[in-house]
Amino acid sequence: MATKKGIARRRPKKKSGTKTKTAKKPKVHLAKRKAETKIAQAPVSIPPLPRVEAPPQASVRITVETIRGETAIGDLLVAFPRTREILVRNGLRLEAEDAGDIYMTLEAFSALNGLKSQTLVQELIIVAKEPPPQQAVPQLVAPATA
Repeated sequence: MATKKGIARRRPKKKSGTKTKTAKKPKVHLAKRKAETKIAQAPVSIPPLPRVEAPPQASVRITVETIRGETAIGDLLVAFPRTREILVRNGLRLEAEDAGDIYMTLEAFSALNGLKSQTLVQELIIVAKEPPPQQAVPQLVAPATA
């Protein structure tokens, strides 16, 4: 607890000398301006920007001869849908969470799954060379019996 003497000792000392008061500056009132009326101007026409088109990309056409380790899995699946069976059997996951797998190359896919890329490519070429199975065309008209 603080004693009364301790409180009395802590009083600030008076400063010697006197302060001079500074004179207040008079406020200057600016005359209010009249509201300016806006004059309607003709709309400024802006010239249209020139259309910039993306450079034409060479469409990658995958053939049996162009299947290599650098081939993207998604491109291969579009060109040869029957190769999907082999890729799924070797570890390709086509769920929504693993959608990025289709952007991998065959070399990266084989490295991730512990496969030799050459054997995978050869297996895919064999399947791609096989002709697609022909679907039976249903007959619209029954054959006439004599």
